[in-house]
Amino acid sequence: MPTQEQIFRRRRALAVIALALLVSLIWGIPQLFRGPASDVLVPDDSAQPIGNVAECAPGVVTIEVMIGRIIETAADGTQNKETLNSFGVETLPALWYKITNNSQSDCSFNVGPRVTFFTISSGDQTFWSSKDCNREGLEDAIVNLAAGQTLEAKASEWERSYSSQNGCNLEGNDAVPAAGATYKVRVEVNGVLSEEKRFILN
Repeated sequence: MPTQEQIFRRRRALAVIALALLVSLIWGIPQLFRGPASDVLVPDDSAQPIGNVAECAPGVVTIEVMIGRIIETAADGTQNKETLNSFGVETLPALWYKITNNSQSDCSFNVGPRVTFFTISSGDQTFWSSKDCNREGLEDAIVNLAAGQTLEAKASEWERSYSSQNGCNLEGNDAVPAAGATYKVRVEVNGVLSEEKRFILN
């Protein structure tokens, strides 16, 4: 039977691996918002469960949608960002999420761009959905989540546009109303829905 120290070391290793995968592999989302599928960063075969880690049971994973702005991005891709709920005329809202394993056991979960969907709405009307983006070539990416662990994904900027059959950015779509308009953002990751968060566009 493994000792407590061995269990701790294993979980710490899983946490490092999962964080690296989440940050480095799955995030084709910036390109998903803006560009063609050929620019999307698709995870490779290394984004698979490591060791005998079971899939997360239904209900143990929670997703929190985040909205704010990207302050700066380092050369290694690390982002400095802040959360906001009101945006000036020149500020593009950035979207991302946090994922938490609320169970007492390590488990694996699919966080790939193929199963990640952001939606922006106001009232009963959907103004923008990442389902309208060019999703060709997007794949799955499995990460291992240690018990109680929370990971944070990279942020991607929304161009304040409608989405439609023409795509999900300003090329082919109009800008959404601003001047104090209130919107709601939500994300779904592998079937798990976040709560909505409200924000204001000026």
